[in-house]
Amino acid sequence: STGSGKINSETGFQSPMPVSVGDTVSFGKFDGEELTYNNAKHTLIRDDDVLVKYPAGSDVSLDNAEVIWDNVLVKVVEVDPMENSDGGSSILIAATVKKSTTSSIGEVVKVGPGKFAFNGELMEMDVAPGDFV
Repeated sequence: STGSGKINSETGFQSPMPVSVGDTVSFGKFDGEELTYNNAKHTLIRDDDVLVKYPAGSDVSLDNAEVIWDNVLVKVVEVDPMENSDGGSSILIAATVKKSTTSSIGEVVKVGPGKFAFNGELMEMDVAPGDFV
């Protein structure tokens, strides 16, 4: 089941619920609260916890994935930090630092519509499919 959407207590703007009954959703491992309802396990989550949805009746595939709010789906690109294929300059990072840090580069595959501001205006995203982040 879903609610009708959040209401901003200061402006009264009601943001729409991004999912519908029957949609399949993906959410973070530690998001939500597990509960038992009608002898079945369920997880109660907020709409902000939903990362990607798959409309009811559709396959769970990249083609059918719909990114929610201001989330961005990124295909991670493996990069060897010691390789410099463009012939330009490089920064040498100490091996001890390199092991303890993790940074990722990826191509934007899908982008959500953005977030609603307090006044109800949709704040559009600054990235688009095909961008590298």
